Amino acid sequence: MKMPLDYCRYRDNRHVSMGAEKWLDIELWSSPAECFDALKKRGYRIACTSLGSDSVSVYDMDWSHPTAIVVGNETMGISDVALKLSDMHCSVPMKGMVDSFNVSVAAGILMHHAVYDRVSRLGQNGDLTSEENRILLAEFYLRHRESTATVIHEYAKRKANNLVAKL
Repeated sequence: MKMPLDYCRYRDNRHVSMGAEKWLDIELWSSPAECFDALKKRGYRIACTSLGSDSVSVYDMDWSHPTAIVVGNETMGISDVALKLSDMHCSVPMKGMVDSFNVSVAAGILMHHAVYDRVSRLGQNGDLTSEENRILLAEFYLRHRESTATVIHEYAKRKANNLVAKL
């Protein structure tokens, strides 16, 4: 079930995100199973962060496969249900006396390594088709409030010019 941002609790914390929330599509699910099933149908494998003995180092993972990363918070971690339903468990190796990062730090490290690995393996960080790239670019322009009207007027003008040229 897709929910507009206005329904999410993040609305009250916009000062924390510095406006980045306008670039997110937030989906709410009633259970990990429902969420993971939808992601798997979209072609993602599910990787949960875990300190268990079956965890693979993020440095040993092949990130060229579309991967959804699940990161637990510092207090509760990831639920046993999510760990069981995931395709794999991964960890960020650490040195020293502590065994976990702050959730935002862990997510940042994971994302950085995933992009670095994808560029190394694929020669690019993404694998969108040209049509998907155009759709993403259109969404970007539509979400950027200052330029939305300009983009729409420019599109309408080009469309009108193309119609005139065809006549």
